[in-house]
Amino acid sequence: MNTKTIVFFFLSLFAFPFSGWSQTEPEDIAMVSDAFQDSFYESLLQKGIENYDKAIVALEKCLVSQPNNATVHFELGKNYLALKQYENAYQSFQKATQIEPKNRWFWVGLYDLSFQTKNYERAMTAVQQLIGFDERYKDDLIPLYMATNQLEKALALINEMNAKFGKSQERTQFKNQILLATKNQSSDWKELGDFKNYLETNNGLQAAQTMKSILGNGQIPNSIKHRVVNEFLLFAYKNPQYETDLETAIPFFDADKEINVAQEIGKFYQNKKQLEKAIHYYELALQKEAGSVATNLLLLQAYTTDQQFQKLAQKSAEGMELYPAQGYFYYYFGLANNQLHQFNKAKEALETGIDFVIDDLDLEINFNLQLAEAYNGLGDFKMKDRFFAKADQLIQNKKK
Repeated sequence: MNTKTIVFFFLSLFAFPFSGWSQTEPEDIAMVSDAFQDSFYESLLQKGIENYDKAIVALEKCLVSQPNNATVHFELGKNYLALKQYENAYQSFQKATQIEPKNRWFWVGLYDLSFQTKNYERAMTAVQQLIGFDERYKDDLIPLYMATNQLEKALALINEMNAKFGKSQERTQFKNQILLATKNQSSDWKELGDFKNYLETNNGLQAAQTMKSILGNGQIPNSIKHRVVNEFLLFAYKNPQYETDLETAIPFFDADKEINVAQEIGKFYQNKKQLEKAIHYYELALQKEAGSVATNLLLLQAYTTDQQFQKLAQKSAEGMELYPAQGYFYYYFGLANNQLHQFNKAKEALETGIDFVIDDLDLEINFNLQLAEAYNGLGDFKMKDRFFAKADQLIQNKKK
């Protein structure tokens, strides 16, 4: 089953379950009188405008003539749920399932309510019924087992579902969380607990050694290794003497095609305004992916903020050559040369690059400001005023 994606911080629970297996919601009911029909549709009208109390009154009128109409009880449950009258909602949903136990939709209502109110035992009972309609509902048992600390059952069910239906991202995530939480009582996972203990006791030397052992362990998923590096990064930020150990962690991810770890570390330091360190890690990141536009632009922005304009000019020139249709490289080249008083170089690059600016108002504003600066440096004050005016107009347009 395609379960709801849940950010599951172990044993703290999420919001709603996903119960998306399609079955038409019951709407066709036997009408025994115009009064019943009028009341039922009045309830739908009132529910639609969120007058749930009035909807309940209308549905109770329906029950006078049809006390065992499952659809009416189901609708009552939905209105009680909207009012957060959870026990009344449960009784109504349960009554619907008792009257029509083969209607999947009624069990879904009971399941959703139980999950929302964190009554996991009731939720599991409902899921067991839903499994009779489709075995893939077993996926919904996994977070329920985890919530009730039945981790062995959860792990066994993950393996069963993977074998029958193939792996899924959600199951993989749950499995990693279970293994991390239990450490699987094996030496591989025990190291994760040791690593956390070393960080908490400020034992940087042992933490660094354990981190490297974890990173070299092929049995531990990359998602957990990323978390380990992130935790050591936070530790190294407060204890700079261990930054060299952080750097030695990067080569362990050379084969990782999803995340450039050095780039992520660079972004961390850039956010902390430690530009020298950010630049260092961006340069390391480019050793892995020399052609990465994202990393190059992060590096160029760091050079700009750190006022390393010579390096900015050199790196942006390389970018213009590699990506001749990427406007940002022309912008940074123009900015750098304006700062270096190479105004003609700046003007030529900016006039060429502005043609590559599409649907990026901020970049267009900055191009015009730098062109005004270049013409000002060249003594052409008429053109300077023209580009300043264009930039100002774009700024005004942005405010609208």
